[in-house]
Amino acid sequence: MRVLIVDDDESVRRGVRTLLSLTTDDVSICGEAADGTEAIAKTVEVKPDVVLMDVRMPGMNGLEATRDIRRLAPKTQIIVLSNYEIPQARQEALNAGAVDYVAKSEIWTRLMPSLRRLSPEAAPNGDTPTGPDSPGESGDKPRDLKARLRESEERFRATFEQSAVGMAHVANDGRWLRANRKLCEMLGYTQAEMQSLTLQDVVYSKDVLAEFEQARKLSSGKIEHYSTEQRYIRKDGGIVPVRLTVNAVRNPNGKLKFCVRVLEDVSVARQKAMHALDVANGYMALLTNRMSAALTRCSRDLRYLWVNENYAKWMERPVEKIVGQRILDVFGLEAFRTLRPRFEHVLRGQDIMYKEKVTYSGIGLRHISAVYAPTKDWLGRADGWIAMVEDITAPKKGGQLRPE
Repeated sequence: MRVLIVDDDESVRRGVRTLLSLTTDDVSICGEAADGTEAIAKTVEVKPDVVLMDVRMPGMNGLEATRDIRRLAPKTQIIVLSNYEIPQARQEALNAGAVDYVAKSEIWTRLMPSLRRLSPEAAPNGDTPTGPDSPGESGDKPRDLKARLRESEERFRATFEQSAVGMAHVANDGRWLRANRKLCEMLGYTQAEMQSLTLQDVVYSKDVLAEFEQARKLSSGKIEHYSTEQRYIRKDGGIVPVRLTVNAVRNPNGKLKFCVRVLEDVSVARQKAMHALDVANGYMALLTNRMSAALTRCSRDLRYLWVNENYAKWMERPVEKIVGQRILDVFGLEAFRTLRPRFEHVLRGQDIMYKEKVTYSGIGLRHISAVYAPTKDWLGRADGWIAMVEDITAPKKGGQLRPE
C-alpha cells in the first residue's frame, strides 16, 4: 500500500513515518505534502493508494482537498487525521469523501487498524469501510469488542515502548502520567520515578517559562500542538538537548485531557553537525581566501557567521571583529537601513542580485554589486544567506579602487 502523508507540521509527518516504519512492512510512503493544494498535486503525480490528510492547514484545508482528490482520483482513499475527537468533525470528514477519521491522539492505536481495513481496490466510491467504529459492525458481540480493545491496547503498548524516540503522556498540571523506556533511558530515571516528577523538575530552568507559555496556550485551546527545541536535566545533572513535539488530547467538550510529548535526543546529531560544519568552514576558508571576491555568510538573526579575508580587508576590520557580530554593528545604522530590504528578500528563500550606493560605518560611501543566495535548514526554510560583494566605486582621480 502506497501512502501520501499530508500535514503542515513536519513533526507530525515524522511521527507518522516512525509509526509506519515500526509497525508494518506492507506500507511504503510515496510522498509528503504540507497543505491542501500540494496534496492534490502530489496525488495526481504519485497516485497513492491512501492519503493521510490533516484538516487544519494554511491555504486550502484538508476537507477541501479531500473533495478535490475524490473527484480527480476516485480510487485513492483518504483517512482524515485531526486534533478533534468530536462526532461532528468525523461526520464532516466522511461527508467530504474520507473513508475514515482518526484523532491524532489515537494515531498510535487506531491508524494501523484503519489502514489494514483498506486496500488499493477497496471503497473506490468513497464508501466508509467496515471496522470497529463503523455502522457495519454495530452488532458485534461484547466479547468481540473486548478482544478488539485488548488487541488495540497491546499494540499501543508495544509501539509506545519500542519507539526509537522518547514518548510520554503529561497531565495539564505538568505531572508525568506515562513515560516510555526510551525517555527513561534518555533522562536516567525509572518509569516509577518519572511518575513522581513534574515538567518543572526536568526541564532546564531557562526553558521553563517558554514551556509554561506554550502549555497555557494548549490548555486554553489557542493551539493544538507545537514543536520546539528544549533542554532537559538528567538525573545525574547532565543536560540533554531534545527536539520536542507536543500534541493536545481533548475530550468531546474540547477540554484538555493530557498532552502527548515526543522527545528526540539531538545531542549526537548536533555534535556530528558541528563537526561537519567545522570541516566545511575549513574547506571554505581554504578555497575562498585565494579568491579576489569578498564573501560572507550571515544568519537569519542578521549576524555574521563567516567572512573571508578579502571581505575583512574591504570592511577594514579583522575577521574576529566581524564574525559573530550583528550586521547592524558592523555596517552602521545608515547602511543597515539601506540594505535591510535585501536581507528580508533573500530570507524569503529567493536569490537576488543588485547594485546599490551604501554609506558604511568606517569606510564611507561605496558603490557595490552584490549577489545573495539563501541557505536552508533541515526543514527547507531559509536560515541565512551567502553573499558575494564587489566594490565598483569609481576611483578618485589619481587614486585606486578599494580592495574587493
